[in-house]
Amino acid sequence: MNKLLLPLVLISLIFTNQLKAQNKNLDVNKILKEVSTKAQSYDNLKFDFSYRMIDKAHDIDNDIKGSIVMKGDMYNLHIMGRNVVSDGKTQWSNDPDAEEIQITDASESANSFSFLKIITSVNNDYTPKYIKTEKKNGKSFYIVDMTPTTGKSYYKVRLKIEKEKSYIQEANIYEKDGVEYTFTVEKFSTNLELPEGYFIIDPAKYPDSEVVDLR
Repeated sequence: MNKLLLPLVLISLIFTNQLKAQNKNLDVNKILKEVSTKAQSYDNLKFDFSYRMIDKAHDIDNDIKGSIVMKGDMYNLHIMGRNVVSDGKTQWSNDPDAEEIQITDASESANSFSFLKIITSVNNDYTPKYIKTEKKNGKSFYIVDMTPTTGKSYYKVRLKIEKEKSYIQEANIYEKDGVEYTFTVEKFSTNLELPEGYFIIDPAKYPDSEVVDLR
């Protein structure tokens, strides 16, 4: 599941200016800076997304959908029937089908949904390269390749950045074993009016669920 969240992590890294372009390509530096600057001007961000995994060797082609709202270190993720929420300190994972709520420390969680742990591990570990600008359906997109500078199971992440609004519309992860993951933003929203307590899960509201506190 960590591969599922990697595109979201890359997006959050660029949006929070934690992923720095370290080459001399002025185009890519300018592109990433604009994405970061634009995103930091928002109070919060929401992505409705689709996620696809293709493994031709094993005849696998899976496609799922989800949504995530991010505000700083906090997030609220809905995917595969689960709700994973973090206020930056504590992480709750609610699985209604299993009637179970797991609680972990956000910074120490072994759960693959922990954004903070993954962000720490990939911070500044990519070299960006501008590839080209392409047009589709009247819109222009920058194509940027992110090459990991440390040992990873994948050799490249390709970002498709919407030129006018400066957000990542698609991310493709290319594994060394031939598996390909595609994350596509179906809808992008900003500055939502969020209810109080949006970035926490109160187990008391789910009396039929078992609470597993792993802190």
